[in-house]
Amino acid sequence: MPTQLFKLSELADVRSGYTFRGALEHDPSGDVRVLQIKDLRQNATIEPDKLIAITWDARTTAPLLQPGDITVIARGDNNKAALYKDEHQIVATSQFFIVSAKKSNVLPEYLCWLINLPPSQRNLERSGSAIQAISKVSLMDMQIPLPALATQQKLIALQGLWDKEDELIANLQTNREKMLQGIYQQLIKD
Repeated sequence: MPTQLFKLSELADVRSGYTFRGALEHDPSGDVRVLQIKDLRQNATIEPDKLIAITWDARTTAPLLQPGDITVIARGDNNKAALYKDEHQIVATSQFFIVSAKKSNVLPEYLCWLINLPPSQRNLERSGSAIQAISKVSLMDMQIPLPALATQQKLIALQGLWDKEDELIANLQTNREKMLQGIYQQLIKD
């Protein structure tokens, strides 16, 4: 039986991040962390301890990320998705779309993986001249193949192995560079 295709909007809710008024300044005693685009530019991992903290205005409820939410960068030429897994109080800015799975037969990890695939990224419709942006409709209309949960888990596990391999290769290259620099320094001294 072929895998059925769904629009992302059929499998998940998509909302925009929170629009802050004015510049954000770090408050060491703040109760809420803020996720900004610059926090995901280097890698697609949300690291709460590296985010700025603010004190939330008690008159409104903070639209906090929930474990399993996926943040998708809405602006720029790379619209990475990152899965939120923690319990910290984090609010994503309006520079993101937040995708929340609404069906039990789809894993958030699978959706995040699929959104990050190069073909999915290429199919996102972008607009704007100076700064490209994807539209919420374009994201909601993304075609999602939905295999069985067991297949989704296998795909996620396989991606995890590839990521680990990439990390090991990067570490080997770094170690080789350090070793070569040491050899060069020793040869120069001799």
